[in-house]
Amino acid sequence: MNLSPDSKFFNFMSKLGDFVVLNLLFIITCIPVFTIGTSLCALYTVCKKRLADEESYIIRGYLAIWKENFKNATIIWLFFLIWLPILLFLANFAAKHLNNIALFSCCLLLILWYIFTILYAFPLQASFINTPFRIICNSFLTAMAHLPYTLALFAVTFLPAAITWMFPGILYFTFTYWVLIGFSLGGIFSVLITERVFRHYRPKETE
Repeated sequence: MNLSPDSKFFNFMSKLGDFVVLNLLFIITCIPVFTIGTSLCALYTVCKKRLADEESYIIRGYLAIWKENFKNATIIWLFFLIWLPILLFLANFAAKHLNNIALFSCCLLLILWYIFTILYAFPLQASFINTPFRIICNSFLTAMAHLPYTLALFAVTFLPAAITWMFPGILYFTFTYWVLIGFSLGGIFSVLITERVFRHYRPKETE
């Protein structure tokens, strides 16, 4: 086996170690709760750079991006944080009135709007320069314009969380997964999917 610094195995293990460090950084910087949006932006950007072998100093790079996105990402996150209890209340209310088709449909549409918007909000913030209001608006429009990618992004984002919630008996394994690599892996999947979408909105390079 080739274990030289230029080998594929060495490169893989180096990236794996970086993503574990990145995962721990993300968890630590999310602890204040109101900083989750900023941390999502930093996670996304560092994942993208590391996948492209453009980032060597994970901690320094993460903190620099975190600081750069703090203001706008916090505003965007607080918007979603304010809406969350409202949607939970509406969902609970609709569940008790399933015979009311109009009410159920409105609640479902609001929940889908929330989920689709938040899926793209922080990748957009990390990738484009815009105001928080425009980022939020563009997030939903982007999600609807690229629905197959949105559904794929929804699956890779929420399926691990759903498995964790539905199978508490394997908490030891799921807890280890989330602590070591879960959030970084989610960031990687987000980059792989959203970058296919965002290339439609970036100016094409002229030869």
